[in-house]
Amino acid sequence: MTPLFDALKKYRGVKSRFHMPSHGGVPAFPADEGLYASAPFDVTELSFSDNLSASAGVILEAEDLAAKAYGADHTLFFTAGATDALRTALLSVRGERIAYLGDMHKSFHTAKRLFSLDVTDISSIEEIEKGGFGAVCVTSPDYYGRVRDIPFIAAACRKAGAVLIVDEAHGAHFAFSSLLPKSAVSYADFVIHGAHKTLPVYTGGAMLHVKDAFYKKAREARGEVIGTSPSYLVMASMDYARELLERKGEEMYAKVKEELERVKAAHPTVAVLPSDDFTRVVLLCKRAGYALAAAWEREGIFTEAADADRVVMIVTPFNYTSLERAFSIAENCREKNAEYPDISDIIGKVSVYDVGVYPPGVPLVRAGESISREQAEILHANLDRLFGTVDGKIVTK
Repeated sequence: MTPLFDALKKYRGVKSRFHMPSHGGVPAFPADEGLYASAPFDVTELSFSDNLSASAGVILEAEDLAAKAYGADHTLFFTAGATDALRTALLSVRGERIAYLGDMHKSFHTAKRLFSLDVTDISSIEEIEKGGFGAVCVTSPDYYGRVRDIPFIAAACRKAGAVLIVDEAHGAHFAFSSLLPKSAVSYADFVIHGAHKTLPVYTGGAMLHVKDAFYKKAREARGEVIGTSPSYLVMASMDYARELLERKGEEMYAKVKEELERVKAAHPTVAVLPSDDFTRVVLLCKRAGYALAAAWEREGIFTEAADADRVVMIVTPFNYTSLERAFSIAENCREKNAEYPDISDIIGKVSVYDVGVYPPGVPLVRAGESISREQAEILHANLDRLFGTVDGKIVTK
């Protein structure tokens, strides 16, 4: 069943549309451009299409089907990314003392300031068990496919009476294959999924899975967080992707794993870092990460991210057939001397904003912190993909 997708499919033949969006479902560009191929599905809140801010019709039906697929009590849709899902979870526990363990996405730190949250950085699970926190936030998996021991953390939270929020943005696919790690949905009170990151979903598609005790608060918080023009294209793609992977996910991911293992065996000189999620392939190329990414691009292969030593690939049922070609190029990965621009002007100075490399979007230097030489080198080696800058410059005081 795909209730939201089906409702929009029925409407796609309607020609007279005197409502937003103003393209009216009619392609404005030449057909061969392809930009408006999905235009008929791009609608607004109509009598049949429900309202994301207060879902009660086909959107709610699609959300309930997603909840069932993930084993969640309830699921909420978002169309502007996992940022809004995380903000909704945090707003739902505002007033509590919130701890976070390990790296968190920049959206967590901006929410802290936007909502004036009482947030504490902790370094161990033992600090949770001591009590004093109303909520605990962790990221799992991280950008490199490494998964935390969520059952253990959840047990610590229950013992301490704390709500557990897991940013599982990069693990939306876990529910659809027994070969993948178990989703945090089974253990946490709130779980964030960036559906577009690993599922065949349009950019911006995200979900928040919520335990029943927090559902009312979360629905109210979502209404405060999201904009008033959600994308029906994005929502419909989540509805469709969920149904597709429920039916074929096991088969699809088994093929991905089989091909990945074959390719790795065929190219033993290509170093792949250990990962809990086999679909997150991280190649180790000492001082040649950028060079490999550039070599791939020259051959029409674009990767998720690269740094001086690593290249990150998100492998899915929709791109795994290109693994052989990518690994063949990677065999020629060669170490190169790292080159950094002058960094003397920011070392020791205090950063005015959270600054880091995107992706993955985790602040390397937080607002108010002094910048070390090591941090400055990393920032300057990634000047083309920093966040937290003004006019391309790192603002210090």
